[in-house]
Amino acid sequence: MKNTLITTLKGRPILKGELLFDDHKISFRNDPGLIGMIIMGFSFLSFSSAYSLYSHYHSTDLFDQFIYPFNFSLCVCIVSYLIIKYRKAKRMHDKEFKPEDIKTVYIAKTKRNTKIRFVLNDDFEQYFKFKSDGKCDKLISFLKESEVEIINA
Repeated sequence: MKNTLITTLKGRPILKGELLFDDHKISFRNDPGLIGMIIMGFSFLSFSSAYSLYSHYHSTDLFDQFIYPFNFSLCVCIVSYLIIKYRKAKRMHDKEFKPEDIKTVYIAKTKRNTKIRFVLNDDFEQYFKFKSDGKCDKLISFLKESEVEIINA
């Protein structure tokens, strides 16, 4: 059986990741370079807002006193958030493992979505949320056949 694409990460669109599996292994793939490009863009916005804050520092206008510091702090927070996401994406990039490497799988099913969290023996954890469909059921049956410890939440 060839690799079957299960899902794109719906709950985490910034990672742009996918889960692949076949009869032998499960793989996670994503594009951390895309996050790097987004970080560069927001870093440029942070420097631009820092310059605007510096040039309007002694302004007496109420707008300048609130908007420029708010804009700068918002850009710094977004860049920090993206750097954290970049580290997670880098850890997930091209991660392959066999069912023997899985410590526990947590599965939570609702009518529309299925949430799966993989916990590997090396303490790597990855969470996926995707629509419930036939591909999802195929993955769950593959995990059951592989005798992986499954915990239904």
